[in-house]
Amino acid sequence: MKKIAVFFLTLSLFWTSVAAEGSYIVISGNDGNVLEAENEHEVRSIASISKIMTAVVALENGDYIDQWIIGDEVTNVTGSMIWIAKGQQVSMRSLLYGMMLKSGNDAAVAIAHRVGGGSVERFVKMMNEKAAELGMKDTEFHNPNGMDVEEEGNYSTAYDMALLMQYAMTIPQFREIVATQYYTSEWGSRWKNSNKLLNNFEFCTGGKTGFTNRAGETLVTAAQNGQLEYIVVTLAVPDRWTFHEQKYRRAMETCELITLQPAGKIEQEGYYAQLGEPFEVVVKKEDAGQGQYTMTLDKTKNELTLCWTDPSHTVVKTLAAVKPPRRFCFWRWCV
Repeated sequence: MKKIAVFFLTLSLFWTSVAAEGSYIVISGNDGNVLEAENEHEVRSIASISKIMTAVVALENGDYIDQWIIGDEVTNVTGSMIWIAKGQQVSMRSLLYGMMLKSGNDAAVAIAHRVGGGSVERFVKMMNEKAAELGMKDTEFHNPNGMDVEEEGNYSTAYDMALLMQYAMTIPQFREIVATQYYTSEWGSRWKNSNKLLNNFEFCTGGKTGFTNRAGETLVTAAQNGQLEYIVVTLAVPDRWTFHEQKYRRAMETCELITLQPAGKIEQEGYYAQLGEPFEVVVKKEDAGQGQYTMTLDKTKNELTLCWTDPSHTVVKTLAAVKPPRRFCFWRWCV
């Protein structure tokens, strides 16, 4: 018994020390509920997980089937590479796979140069604009690949990167890319996904690795169990693979999905609103009985607000509400 007690004490101290050295966050991918976190708003260098934003901006502003000839833009790129060269014909699709699976810095720069209209700087501006749009208040990008060059690296927080990953996983092509274990480009290069959880954890649906001397090991992953999706972000946390899996298993044991309102028409005081998808929230099982669901009609704005509040978070959804015109009826006829 003493040996068992010592083992669990050691394990507990291990995870405590892991968290203390870096920062991490666990959120629900369904509604963004923060399930667990430590130092999640601490600004740090983030290394190659920056490429999640590069992929998002490219997918939303570029042409997925685009093909072109590489120029001088990749000549001075260093670090992790897929080894594309000047004069080589490439495609947006294959560069995205090379960037996300193999973490090719040259692929990231080539994508940025193309989507930025010949300017990597213009593309980086687009990255920062997207970060602001997503509410990533403590994030600043200086390049598309995450390299730490003097003071011009990329900086963010575990919280901001979780917001980014939650958004990225709504893009079908992004989900397909990060869930792919192997990819062969049209020029014959074959890459294996550097995300080890895809092989070692059956619920993993994708992610992105990162490392620089300044940032340490960084990792963003997503996992899905039934209808529930989770996202874990770690910055400078040792043994990141074990840490992510442990956090996922804990979340899957302690959380549940509650459907508050089915999709369809909602009537409130003679006003009608249309809910396209079920209004659902992810809650900790211990908080489920303490939550409150309300519907509030604002007749001055013609809005119906659905709101769930529990000790951990609040989820709000606002719908347009319409009051049908009154009908005048006389005997059997109505107009």
